[in-house]
Amino acid sequence: MQNVMRYSGALFFAGVLALAGCKGSDGDVGPQGPAGQDGQPGQPGQPGQPGQDLTATAKPESCSVCHGSAGGQHQAIYNNFSDGLDPATSKLQISNITVVSVAGTAAGTFDSTLTFNVTVDGQPYTAGIAALKQKRFTATQFDVATNTFTTDTAFSWGTPTHVANGQYTATKTGAAFAPETSNAFVYLYLGDKLILPAEGHYNLMDNVASAGVTYGTWSYTSVANVAGCEKCHPAPYAKHGYRQATVNGLQDMVACKACHTDQREGTDFVFQILGDDPAAAAALTTDASGETIYSADQMTKYAYTATIVNDTHMSHAMEFPYPQSMANCVTCHEGKLELILTDANFTVKTCKSCHPVTGTGANAPALKDVVSVMPYHPTDFYATQVACNDCHKAGGMGPVFSRIHTGYNKAIYKDAATKYATAITSAVSSATFDSATNKLTVKFTVTGADADALVKPTVVAGLYGYGTKDMYVSGHNGQADGTRNLEWSEGAVQRGDPTKSANSNRLTVTPATAAAGQAEWTAVADLTLWANLIADGTVQKVEIAFLPVLGLDQGAAVSATNAAIAVAGKSVTFDLAANAIVPDADAYGKAIVSTSKCNACHESLGTTFHSPSYGSAGVVACRICHTPRDGGSHLEMQSRSIDSYVHAIHSFQVFDVAGIDFANPVEKMEYEHHIGSAYPNFTILNCKSCHEDGTFEVPDQTKSLPGVFSKAAANTSWDRTIGAVPMYVSGPASRACGSCHRSQDINADAAGDLASFNQHAATFGFLLETSSATAGADYEAAIAKIFSIFN
Repeated sequence: MQNVMRYSGALFFAGVLALAGCKGSDGDVGPQGPAGQDGQPGQPGQPGQPGQDLTATAKPESCSVCHGSAGGQHQAIYNNFSDGLDPATSKLQISNITVVSVAGTAAGTFDSTLTFNVTVDGQPYTAGIAALKQKRFTATQFDVATNTFTTDTAFSWGTPTHVANGQYTATKTGAAFAPETSNAFVYLYLGDKLILPAEGHYNLMDNVASAGVTYGTWSYTSVANVAGCEKCHPAPYAKHGYRQATVNGLQDMVACKACHTDQREGTDFVFQILGDDPAAAAALTTDASGETIYSADQMTKYAYTATIVNDTHMSHAMEFPYPQSMANCVTCHEGKLELILTDANFTVKTCKSCHPVTGTGANAPALKDVVSVMPYHPTDFYATQVACNDCHKAGGMGPVFSRIHTGYNKAIYKDAATKYATAITSAVSSATFDSATNKLTVKFTVTGADADALVKPTVVAGLYGYGTKDMYVSGHNGQADGTRNLEWSEGAVQRGDPTKSANSNRLTVTPATAAAGQAEWTAVADLTLWANLIADGTVQKVEIAFLPVLGLDQGAAVSATNAAIAVAGKSVTFDLAANAIVPDADAYGKAIVSTSKCNACHESLGTTFHSPSYGSAGVVACRICHTPRDGGSHLEMQSRSIDSYVHAIHSFQVFDVAGIDFANPVEKMEYEHHIGSAYPNFTILNCKSCHEDGTFEVPDQTKSLPGVFSKAAANTSWDRTIGAVPMYVSGPASRACGSCHRSQDINADAAGDLASFNQHAATFGFLLETSSATAGADYEAAIAKIFSIFN
């Protein structure tokens, strides 16, 4: 497959899975060979096959012997990149920029000389600009009358030469203007060397330097915020990893205008083609240099101006797997919505930056769907450039721009400044456990909703096992009769038989029927079925989550016409022996990841997958359903545990590959685009983008359960090297840390690397082959064996 983002080679694994440097005592004896010759006793089956001796084969993982600081090593690579972005810590610096121009040979032209200084670690840099990986030196004019940056006159100085003592100079002959006597800006950037292999458009440098200077009397205020970019991307933000948006000497985003001027012709026609005609996008080819070949008709039809707004909107709406709605303008334009949602901006040009015009292949709805019910609109926005704001304006025939687009996602925001999750919150008012009846009673409340709000909660509980952070019993899993273990929602029915309730007496909620204005509920979890586990100490704590469902029209039930909004739920840890709620600060596992870090990019968990209520109680609540007991149903060769799922998803492993028709060019293209995507930090190595400090090392085996991994997907249309890989039971490091590594190998179709990694996990831990029929028993036996060693 093409365009695979992998760091499983010299950098991602070097020092992290560097086996050559490991030396210790002899390991366990490996699996024996095939059966002996006729007349001789056969040898035991391979690990995981029926009849395996789990007491002998399951053993603790020894990952921390060599990889005790693996997470720290990952983070150190990212930190080495990110600290070089910060002007305060970058070793590379630019200073003393001057420009002097004289009349050129041709009338009206100038010979313009740029001079500046470069230091590295405080000392003059004398090795020459050509030795640096990235460099650019530009001058761009600003048209005060039109408030635009011009393309025609912009120029570059090329590669400057070293004068002495870290001073560099370059002269542009025949320049169209003299920067120092014009309304203009000069922008310089440098990048010293790569710390990771270049991937696509990304160059992650050890140190970068950006500097600029403005001339003339002009001012420019961007309608976007650099802080918006930094919600998902590295901070300070640098496009492609080295072109900074905030530059000393320039106003925010002005440096971006050195390339994205207001007249520059766009060349990435694939943006609109992906949304408008996916089949045509799949049929595109490249030339010898790797550039995409477009037809003349395509370049005419999809012509656009490569401004910041167009390239950013189109790439995020049509190419990247952007994790929130493009209608949530407030993410990038917070505090400036009144500047972008003016009637003057209600033009086809603006609409086309987010919407494909006639197609349905992109993430945003097509304009074709918008105009089809309005016969007075033209249906071809390529052939007819209608002036939307002729009618859509104050006092006009149509609704104004700000009415059609509020600028914020109505499922998340009450208004442009207030999220529903801040305004409408949930809490636990009391919780008690009766050990005589094994019943846990918890009272939940909702505050901040409308007086007539119709809240329909889902309540789910999970049982922590063996003193770990993981659920030994998932409330979402079911019993043989089709009911959920410990999950309740009003009217819940079984997937296999919608005539039967999925609720049971093991978890009841009162009131059971939603009523307008109801703000308190009592949940009773009967844990009798697991009383033996409580008695022997296997289960000591319970996580119970309250997930409220509420519609945009709060007085009505959620429906196809009344979308759910993202209010705050509540998840609480309860200690059965102490008969008390465990404070979040004392609950192991609650400070591993920060939900607020997730929402910096997702805006509100659950709104683009599952439903808003599912993300309402944070990541810990996700673990109640996403337990290590089950293999990943959507992600092959992964555990269903939340750590395995999240790592694989953010490594861009594809869901449900068994159902992809690789003979279909569009489906194949979409698969390749997905696995070629990059984590928005430009690398997955920034563990702190999700994790709290000190929580991303090799998992503590006494605090994390082993996991079941699903088998490789079978797909007859799939021409790949990876063949049949069985289900496995393996340890927590193989499950959590290994999720990223397996995803990298799966995406690259690196069968050898995948097999090597699995064998590595088996050698320094355990990897028990199993099947859907035996996975439950094998998982239980593995846990019993491992924790018999620790307890």
